[in-house]
Amino acid sequence: MNHDQQRRAANRNLSYKLAESLGQDILTGKYEQGSILPGEIELCDMYKISRTAVREAIKMLAAKGMVLPRPRIGTRVLPKESWNYLDQDLLMWIELDKHPEMIDEFKFIRRILEPQAAAMSALNAKKEERAQLKQVMKQLHEINNDFNQHSWTEADTQFYQLIYFSSGNHFLSPFGNLFKAIFKNYFMMVNRDSIASVDAHQHLVDAILARDPEMAKQASLELLN
Repeated sequence: MNHDQQRRAANRNLSYKLAESLGQDILTGKYEQGSILPGEIELCDMYKISRTAVREAIKMLAAKGMVLPRPRIGTRVLPKESWNYLDQDLLMWIELDKHPEMIDEFKFIRRILEPQAAAMSALNAKKEERAQLKQVMKQLHEINNDFNQHSWTEADTQFYQLIYFSSGNHFLSPFGNLFKAIFKNYFMMVNRDSIASVDAHQHLVDAILARDPEMAKQASLELLN
């Protein structure tokens, strides 16, 4: 990598960090909807980065529908209705402990999507996907016997990703990757050794392996409840 490439890579990294910081400040309401963000020069001074990096960060936020930059006016924070909540970065930036209402909304959308994904997985999961589900289920049993929250969260995230991936639906499968970041944040909050529902996970895997879509749907609802 030559010097120019290194410089561009460093700028991209700084831009992302600034976009993340500003994005989280917008999400928490530090910068309210309709307000104007600090200007380029002020952001350069605040974060000790170049104007190029600042501009790239603003472009990132604009692409997510969070802000609207305008010459001679500044960068305005847009209403929540414009924010792309189906953006992986935005989902990663949400601090669920500061947004309890988002937990309920996440549960709501999972209740709409996941039982259907589970039912379709029972019908469509390929041989290798079924083998992966069995392997992850084995890991969950092992972790449950000697509980570790971080290990459980990693395995549980993979478990739910596989449910979406194996649905065989081109529009449903991507939610496995889309929800990855928020799955991890959510499971770190709710998974404790007293509620690690390994049996409910097993019921869902058994239903998928048995190719029983109705049983898989009910087992998914059991897990969500």
